[in-house]
Amino acid sequence: MARTTRTGSKAARTKASAGRSKAARRRAPARRSKATKPKATARKAAGRASTSPARRAASAAAPPLPMPAVLVVATEEPDVVEVPARTVVAIDGAGPPDGEAFGRSLGALYGAAYGLKFSRKGRGATFKVGPLEGRWWAEGAAEGPRAPRETWRWRLRMAVPDDMSEAELDGVIRAAISRKGGKLEGSEAARRVFVERVPRATLGRILHVGPYADEPRSFARVDAALAAAGRRPAPTHLEIYLSDPRRTAPDRLRTVLLREIVP
Repeated sequence: MARTTRTGSKAARTKASAGRSKAARRRAPARRSKATKPKATARKAAGRASTSPARRAASAAAPPLPMPAVLVVATEEPDVVEVPARTVVAIDGAGPPDGEAFGRSLGALYGAAYGLKFSRKGRGATFKVGPLEGRWWAEGAAEGPRAPRETWRWRLRMAVPDDMSEAELDGVIRAAISRKGGKLEGSEAARRVFVERVPRATLGRILHVGPYADEPRSFARVDAALAAAGRRPAPTHLEIYLSDPRRTAPDRLRTVLLREIVP
């Protein structure tokens, strides 16, 4: 009876050993998959590397910005620069930038610029809509930024390709005004947008970082740089808005200021 029991125990041990061996074999593939995981990661990395040239090519093929780089690349040190001739769509107005006239004009200008962009895109050619530009002066005042707000005059601009014509702009504007439910439906402001050929100019330049109200301090530095270069500042200036004031804290706003000079 005791012998039979030992034989049964041996059989049980053999069965258990076999079970452990099967379990080990079942676990083995998992261990092998861990060993090959770095290779899989390497393949993924190689795949990413192989697509990076395509991504770089796509980036390089992005629509061009039809605005001279000298207008958007500036530092907080004032200098004097030559700005080449360029083409813009523009709209004129008067009053402070928080007034209704400014808001309507701004909407009309952006609508025209994007309308031109998408019109050309449909024909296989397009361009990048760049930052807003404003030309400022004051009616009957010598210095725009310090003049009373009710005397402010402005011309808002958006850069467009040099081959832009009044006929092309007119077609886009008429389509936008007549489009039911469109943002410019029936817009009188949109009818005032025009094509402007801006001539080459020498300008004082500086990057202003901070609230718009602090711009006179930066203009004083630009005027000093112009004086040192033997140039006399004009009471007119340009502003290139690199930041969106709706999403940027006032002390972080970035604006390129350009002072025009007396001929």
